[in-house]
Amino acid sequence: MKKITAFLLLGLAVSLASCGSEKEQDDNRWFLTPEAAVSGTTVEMTCRTRFAAGALDGVRVGFTYASIVGGVIGPFAESADCRVEGSSLVSTLNGLLPETVYAVYAFADLPTGRVQSPAGSFRTGKGFVNPDLAKYAGWAELPAVQGRPDDCYYAVHYCDGAPGGRNYTVCYSAGKRSGMWSAFPLHDCYKGTQGRTDDWFYDPAIPEIVQPDLIKGSYKPQPGYSKGHLLASNDRTASYAINAQTFYVTNVAPQWQNSFNSGVWSSLEDDCWKNVCADTLYVVSGVWFADDDTTVTDQSGDVCVVPTNFYRVLMRSKSGSAGKPLRELAADEIECVGFWFENRAYPSGKPSQYMTSVADIEAKTQIEFFTNVPDAPKEKLNPSFWNFR
Repeated sequence: MKKITAFLLLGLAVSLASCGSEKEQDDNRWFLTPEAAVSGTTVEMTCRTRFAAGALDGVRVGFTYASIVGGVIGPFAESADCRVEGSSLVSTLNGLLPETVYAVYAFADLPTGRVQSPAGSFRTGKGFVNPDLAKYAGWAELPAVQGRPDDCYYAVHYCDGAPGGRNYTVCYSAGKRSGMWSAFPLHDCYKGTQGRTDDWFYDPAIPEIVQPDLIKGSYKPQPGYSKGHLLASNDRTASYAINAQTFYVTNVAPQWQNSFNSGVWSSLEDDCWKNVCADTLYVVSGVWFADDDTTVTDQSGDVCVVPTNFYRVLMRSKSGSAGKPLRELAADEIECVGFWFENRAYPSGKPSQYMTSVADIEAKTQIEFFTNVPDAPKEKLNPSFWNFR
């Protein structure tokens, strides 16, 4: 995080004063200078005010900001959302230019007209660049990249220690403040004696500012939705390091705890190991949002959207010991299966009751799975092949 600096503010104030302002004027009586916490091209703005509690209820407030390039200040834009926390205004600015100086004001549209803060400024960092998943063409588990470049963040996590190689790949939605999917291999090499680390932490590969505050607690209110792992802790027990990576907050979504996360979903996670083979079982575990109607908050009060559905899709060789990459196998040498759940309690039920084809889940989610295995028989469902209770 970077705080605005005095020398930058001084130069900015001189620059903006020379530009002049016909509509608004700085009002030091009501605002202090805005402060910025910068993480790449995402900036958390805060401005303390001297308004009494409740004085800004029903008042339009926000931040207006503009880039300064080559000594020229660009057009001002206004923050899409802003909230009042006590006597402070808080807003997150996204999609800014990398390594660029910005001028920023806080404002309030009072009945007598707009009043705004003294000028603040910040300099953005290097922009976040999603990894190019196309270079992992040998990874059978990877889905297609979703077409939401301003919302989806991707991270590829490797095994730091046993067993070596890749751990999992995650797709995270900043807008939902939720993991979208985690894709990973399941093989006996990932099994060991390591217990749950419960070492919750931010994903170091994704800007911290867009991640939910779930390090020291779960979603609010409780009881209700818990931090539902997409890649389970119990799927990574070969070492402390790979288990700890499952506790990144990008690898979870709000999941109904009683009789779902603790019930049929847990049974599904356990039963996947009955289907592990020498050729590896490939898995995508994810969520879907038919609507954004249900929300919870993280520990800081930021809204997290609750998924309407959870799913898991699996693929492996039919023989289990073909000794070849799945992309080299014919369709009749591969088996696929999917599981689809509503995000609710399941007082009774077995995972096999919610079995469906991968193609059915593709149709529901509009996500293409197993793109690196062109002959994957995603339309076929052979329940008798799979060992699920």
